[in-house]
Formats: sequence, C-alpha cells, structure tokens
Amino acid sequence: MKKVLCLFFIFAIVLASCGPKPYYKTAKGKKKLKYYNSLQFGGKPVPPPKKN
Repeated sequence: MKKVLCLFFIFAIVLASCGPKPYYKTAKGKKKLKYYNSLQFGGKPVPPPKKN
C-alpha cells in the first residue's frame, strides 16, 4: 500500500511539472509586463512593444 501511494505522489508531481508555463513567466510576457509597468508607474519612456 505504501508503495502504491508513493508511486501515485511521484506520478502527480511529474504531471504537475509538465504543464505549460504561465504567460507572465515567458520572455514575451516579461517584456509586456515591463512595458505596462513603466507606463503605469511613470518610469522611463519606453517604445511600444513590437507586434508579432
């Protein structure tokens, strides 16, 4: 029983780690976040983000 429970937890951890990244952790998301934070909080003027 302990073995099955242990394998189940390992399986659950592996499945959880294989999911997609949240958008704010990607390179594109970080650039947009930096741009919009600069606009909102009055940082240095930043050129608009490039459209892909």
